[in-house]
Amino acid sequence: MAKAIAGPTLKIDHERCTQCRMCYVACRELNINAVYISLEPLHRYEIDTHKCTFPTCTACLAYCPAEGSIIEAESGRSMVPPPPDVHRWWLNGKPGARA
Repeated sequence: MAKAIAGPTLKIDHERCTQCRMCYVACRELNINAVYISLEPLHRYEIDTHKCTFPTCTACLAYCPAEGSIIEAESGRSMVPPPPDVHRWWLNGKPGARA
């Protein structure tokens, strides 16, 4: 399921990423396949913003053990560990919901 890039997008901070593959495995297990191994220049993990369904899916953020290694591309905000507002996005606007 591809998305039109309108909301926030994620990217990997390669200086903090440990290449543990947890984001890659979580994304593949959900059959989203947005995390991939780039062939150039250093075979690092990247996030395909056209395939990534963030903020609907936050699996990569929950499984990543390296603090600050996944960030919001537009703001540079660290998303690991996931900020409290990330897991509550779906509550916004629902009657009786507490965010």
